[in-house]
Amino acid sequence: MAKVKGPLLSLDARGALGKTLVFLGWKGIKDVRQYVVPANPKSEGQTIQRGFLADAVGLWHDTGFTGLDIAAFNIVASLQASAMSGFNVFCKTLIQAARDSVTLLLVFNGVFTDLENGSVSCSYHLVGATSGKVRWGYTPSVMGNIASMAYAAEGHTFTGTIAGIVGTRTIYIQPMTGDSGYTWFGGIYKVISTGGVAV
Repeated sequence: MAKVKGPLLSLDARGALGKTLVFLGWKGIKDVRQYVVPANPKSEGQTIQRGFLADAVGLWHDTGFTGLDIAAFNIVASLQASAMSGFNVFCKTLIQAARDSVTLLLVFNGVFTDLENGSVSCSYHLVGATSGKVRWGYTPSVMGNIASMAYAAEGHTFTGTIAGIVGTRTIYIQPMTGDSGYTWFGGIYKVISTGGVAV
């Protein structure tokens, strides 16, 4: 790496000069490098992997995730060992499923409403399943409580209520299928429940 001061007799320079040099900045360091055409061998494995990524990105945009759904995926991302966004976690999960030849059922249109009496109403869509439930808890990493949801074939909607919430506090809810043999994927939703039984 060649560090430069006042590149091209200026305060800053960015981009390629012909197809000879490339000027860039990295963490405040001005840099100039030789122009190199990136390798793109288009091997069979690379082409397959790119196809998996394109499919995952397409599903992210086409499924119709709401702002609440995206926030729920971001909570899942916050539990990862490395810094990721909800979009990154979504793509990573779908790519791995495709590589393992597993079809994922996607949770979307999640709506969770505080009923102000220590319970929360739940509604979400999960196409391909006929039985649903949610797991919930007081932290996103520990959700040991389970509540069953009713299924409505029209719109593939699951609805129900979580009851018995202790105190006024934030709870975390992850919808899932209750059917055996299906693999599902969805975010972790957050809602503040009020009016619960005293601690």
